Amino acid sequence: MGSKPAVSRETILSVAYERAQRDGMASLGIRSIAQECGVAIGTIYNYFPDKASLVTEVISRFWDNAIEEAGVLSDEDGAAQGDGSLLVYCRRLSEGLSESLGSFKRSWLREVSALDARSLARSRAAELECFQGIVDGIARQIERDTAIVPAARERFEPDVLAGFIWKALFGSIKMGDPECETLFSLLELALYRS
Repeated sequence: MGSKPAVSRETILSVAYERAQRDGMASLGIRSIAQECGVAIGTIYNYFPDKASLVTEVISRFWDNAIEEAGVLSDEDGAAQGDGSLLVYCRRLSEGLSESLGSFKRSWLREVSALDARSLARSRAAELECFQGIVDGIARQIERDTAIVPAARERFEPDVLAGFIWKALFGSIKMGDPECETLFSLLELALYRS
C-alpha cells in the first residue's frame, strides 16, 4: 500500500499563495489545495487547523512580500534603506505596494472583504500586525530625517504622523492613486518648510 508523499507547511502555503494570485481568494479551498499538493486533505489540516488559518497565512505572506518588494525594509543595523529622506522612503513604499497590489487581481481586496467572518477577522488581525510594522518603519524614518524642520518636529509626534501617513498612503493606493502626489506635497509643505 503506497503512502501519500510528504509535504511541508511551506510548500502548502506556497501553493495556496500562488493559487490566490492566479485564481483569487475564493479558490483557497482545503480540498483543492490538497489536490494541487498531491496529498490527503488531512495533511493540510495537520498544518492549518481550518481554512481561516490558511487564508490568514496567505494574506500575511502577501503583505510581507509587498513590503519586501517595496524595498523599505531595515538592514541589520536597523537603519532604513535609502537616503534618509522621509519622502523618498514613502515614495518607494507607495511604488512597491502599488506594484504588489497590481500583481493580484484587482478584485483581491474585495474578495478579502467577502471572506467568512472568522477568516475576515483573522486576516484583518494579520494585516494590522503587518501594517503596524509599516507604521513603525515610517516613524523611524521620520526620526532619522534630518531635513525635517524643528517646528514640524515640535508639532508632530512621529508615531501619530506615521499612522496618518500610512492611512493616507494606503487609502490613495486603494483608490487608484499610487503616486500619492497630494499627500507628498502636503508632507513637503508641513515638514520641510518653516
